[in-house]
This record gives sequence, C-alpha cells and structure tokens, in this order.
Amino acid sequence: MQEEIKQYISVILKEWQPLRAELPQDVIVILRNIAEEQSDNLAHRFYESLFKDPAISRHLSYELVEEQLSRSLSKWVKAILTQDESQFEVLAQQQYHVGGVHARIGIPVEFVQRGARQLKYGIYDYVTDNNITTALGLQVMHYAAMAIDIAIEMMSHAYAMSHYRATRNEEAYRMHVLMNNAYQEQGKQQSALSSWENSVIYGLVSGVHQTEPLIKIAESNFGLWFRHKCARQFGENDQIQQIRQLMTTIDEKMAHLDITAVIPVEKMQDLLRTIHACCQKIGTYMEMLFNDVSHMQDGKDALTNLLNKRYLPIVLKHEVSLAMENHLPLSVAIIDVDFFKKVNDEWGHSVGDRALTHIANLLSDNIRASDYVFRYGGEEFMIVLVEAGRSEAYTLLERIRRIVSSTPFEAVSGKILPLTVSIGYTVHDGHPDYNQLLNRADVALYQAKRNGRNRIEQQ
Repeated sequence: MQEEIKQYISVILKEWQPLRAELPQDVIVILRNIAEEQSDNLAHRFYESLFKDPAISRHLSYELVEEQLSRSLSKWVKAILTQDESQFEVLAQQQYHVGGVHARIGIPVEFVQRGARQLKYGIYDYVTDNNITTALGLQVMHYAAMAIDIAIEMMSHAYAMSHYRATRNEEAYRMHVLMNNAYQEQGKQQSALSSWENSVIYGLVSGVHQTEPLIKIAESNFGLWFRHKCARQFGENDQIQQIRQLMTTIDEKMAHLDITAVIPVEKMQDLLRTIHACCQKIGTYMEMLFNDVSHMQDGKDALTNLLNKRYLPIVLKHEVSLAMENHLPLSVAIIDVDFFKKVNDEWGHSVGDRALTHIANLLSDNIRASDYVFRYGGEEFMIVLVEAGRSEAYTLLERIRRIVSSTPFEAVSGKILPLTVSIGYTVHDGHPDYNQLLNRADVALYQAKRNGRNRIEQQ
C-alpha cells in the first residue's frame, strides 16, 4: 500500500511542481497575501457551507470546528497556496494523512469537495475585490484552483484506499460474527441437502412425481439458504459459482420430466446418477467453503482467542459514531502485563504464553457483555468500555486490576507466579477520530508504568 502511495505522489508531483515553478513573482506575492489575510475567512466559509447540510452533524460538531478544525484548515490553506515545490513531498504526505482521517471518521468525499469549491469562490472574491488585473487574476485563480484540486485528489485517493480496507475488514468482521457457529451451520446445511436428495429419490422411485411435483433444489430449504445467506456471506467465488451451476443442472434435468408418464428405466437411472453426482459435488464444494471459514480467524488472536487489532478500527469507528450521535460516554483502556519480559526470560515462552492466556481469560470473564476486549499486541490488551465515563471506567478497570493481582497463576507445578497489570485509559472528548483515543490511552499507560506499575492512570 505504501508503494502505491509513493507512485501516486510521484505522478502528482510531476504535474504540481512545474506549475509552481513557473509562477511569476507577483503572482506568488498575491497568493501569499491571500494566505495571510484570508485563510481564516476561507476556513470559516468552508465549514459554513458544510453546516448548511444537516447531514454533516452526524460527523462534525460546531464546537469541534471552532476549537480545532477551523484552525487546522486555515493552516492547510496557507500551506497549499504558499509552499514551494521543494516542500511538496511533505505536503503530499500530509494530504494522505488528512484523507485517512476523513475515512476513519466517515466524512464523505463529496462534503470535502463541496467545501473546496467554497475556497475557490472565496479566492475569486478576493481577486475581484482587490482590483487585481485580469492577467494576474487569471494566473492566481488558475494556480489556486489547480493546487486545491491536486490536494483534494490526493485526499480522495487516501480516502478510497482506507475505505476499501475498512469495507473489507468490516465484511470480514460481519462474517466472523455470523459464522461463529460455522461447523454447526455446515452440518445443518449438509443435512438439508441430503434430505432434499433422499426425498427426490424416494419421489422418483415410488412414483410420487406422477401425482405431485417434486421440489426443485433451488426451492428447497438448502436452496433458499444458498440463495439468501450462503452466497451473500461467502461472497462470489469459484465454489459458489460451481454450486449454483450444479443446482441449475439438477433443476433443468428435473424440468424435462413428464410427470404423467412412467419414466423408462434407463432415463430414471441417468437422472438418479445425475442428481446423486451433483449433490456429492455440491457437498464437496460446501466443505471447501466452510473450510475457508478459517480465514475469518485472522480476526482472532490464535493464542488468547480474543479479537485482534484487525477489527479494532471497525469497533472504534462504530462506537465513536454512536457516542457522538447519542451523546454517550465512551472509554478506551490499554492494559500491559508488568515485567512480562522477565517472565519469558526466567520461565520460558511457554509459561509466558500461558500467562497471557490466563490474563486474557480474566479480562473476558470480567468485562460487561457490551464491552470489547482485544489482544493489542505483545503483552498488551485493549478494552473498549461503551457508555462508561471517567468514574465508571475507573471502577471497572480497578476491579480488573485487583482481580489480576489476586488470582493465582501457576507457572509450574506448585509454583505460583504473581502477575500484575498497568492500565492507561482515556474518555472520548467528542473528537471523531478514534486515533485520538488510542494515542491518549497510550500516554496514560506510559504514565502508569513510569509511576510504579500495577496502577491505573487516566489521560
């Protein structure tokens, strides 16, 4: 992905750098004046246009714009209009960062493009209101419009890539939840397939087909499941296409039956062989599909069986959105096993692994049903505490800290190893970017470790 970004930036800079290098000095001066005199007004105009659409309130608040975003946009305008080609590499990277933030907080690209249009209107108004000559004004407008468009294009590219990754992971998360009982579902559908095959064979052999139509496989319980759930959950792949084709083959064969006549032996044998062979193949492809469910376990940590970081952005994006829309509290905590390296060094990695599993189980057993617990990496875990403000989060986390420190862990037979954890947590402050939560929780964890470990700190 990073290589794709580098290549894209390289292409963009080949267009942008010559554009800036060829600007006359008097045009550069005017652009600088606009940046110095109008950047705040342009930022205000940008957000004012967005808030005319009630839908923006799902993503941004007036308070957030006033306190943080308006200043950031003002700086962005100055950079776009005034930085020269030697600084474009860094400037381009910043556009990708901004685009990634927009994707995380879910601001639609069209909102950004709408606001960018207002920036151009504002610059045009400045040019016309200050009696700038037509020739100079055209050059100023040309560069400003091109620079804004180039920056928005890079943001949009970053947004598209982030959105694609998020969509893919969200689908995987949905599958992970839906298919938690994959093996039971596999057995249930294999049974439904066999039941349909047996009923059709009985109907053909006994002559029932002469008095009542046989159920097509597409209309059977298995067929309904395949059409409404299986294809949607597993997505279009080779196995799905093969199963669909086999079902079509069966139903087309059955469609040619003359239900009023006795079927000749040869034709009956051919039909039975076709149905059985197709059902066997469908069963094989079904097995392949459900075996592939193992890829969903990419979202689970193999050691602790907790969710891993792959699904963290999906959960945080969802919970931050709920918190903002419904004015609910939300807290995030990072938990670190104290002196874990010493455990590994003195007792070996197998004991270290069991220690992590031990703590993971304690966390899972002692969070609320609505909370999320993740293996965050190494000896770190993360808990997302929904609808929990500062005091409630502290109470819940302190309970967990005490349980960990008071629950015996047997390193080897007869040898109890004391384990403790340090916890850093933070409370959602209204910012739509969940990375802010992660960064503050990380700072709080650092404070907890620096202040003696086996304690909780809040940032």
